[in-house]
Amino acid sequence: MQRTILGCAFALVGTVALTIAGVHVMQSQSPSQTQKTTLETLHSMSPTLMKLRLDVKEYMIVQDKKYLIDFDQEAKRLYALLDTLDAQSSQDKNRAQTIDALRRDMQAFDRLFKAIIALEEENAKIEVEIFAKYDALLEEHPNRILFQAFTDNDPMSGNSAAHLLDAALKYKLAVASYSLNNSEFFLIRTKEMKDLVKKHADKIELLVDNKESVKRIKAFKEVFETYTQGFDRLASNIQAKRKNVSDAFDDVVPRMMSRSQALLFASEK
Repeated sequence: MQRTILGCAFALVGTVALTIAGVHVMQSQSPSQTQKTTLETLHSMSPTLMKLRLDVKEYMIVQDKKYLIDFDQEAKRLYALLDTLDAQSSQDKNRAQTIDALRRDMQAFDRLFKAIIALEEENAKIEVEIFAKYDALLEEHPNRILFQAFTDNDPMSGNSAAHLLDAALKYKLAVASYSLNNSEFFLIRTKEMKDLVKKHADKIELLVDNKESVKRIKAFKEVFETYTQGFDRLASNIQAKRKNVSDAFDDVVPRMMSRSQALLFASEK
């Protein structure tokens, strides 16, 4: 009887010992599995970040909306990866803070990219609704005044009209050059030519007696004012875009790459 009781007791102790050992095995395996999943998630992050960066650059080069769709898809993928890491990092405050910082960086990158798109779209609108619409008039009005001055035997008005036409052409060339390559030289040049155009336009308005020429110089000044306002806005947008691009690629993206690498390094220890 005593042997039976002792046998049961030993059997029970053995069972408990095996159970405890099993729990320890499960506990030792669970973190290992979690670490493996975390590493897989982190290894997926770097290609996603590089694809996001590439989508922005490709869009700015070719203006294809395909890259806007690609960017949004990659952004969703990154947010999903961050959510997965969040679920795996509930006990690690440092990792959780880094993940939150990465999420804020992604939001900032998205805002900067969307701002760049908006600026480019506004400049495209300026090109069509102002430059293309009024471009020819900046030559037509001075030309008509010039021919009218020859007809009226008015050499002073004709000479001023010729100078106005020359200055207007040089202003348009500087505008086109700045729009193309964003050179500070051409930005300065537009300001110089703008002042010169206004100077000659004001002089003609004082000199001409022909009613048609008076109407034309007034019309020219109105068109030129609209044109210069459009260019000032376009130049401001180009400078804002340049800053956004710098903030995105020189600040936010390197920070995101650094943080993702820090997470990966910490998880591989």
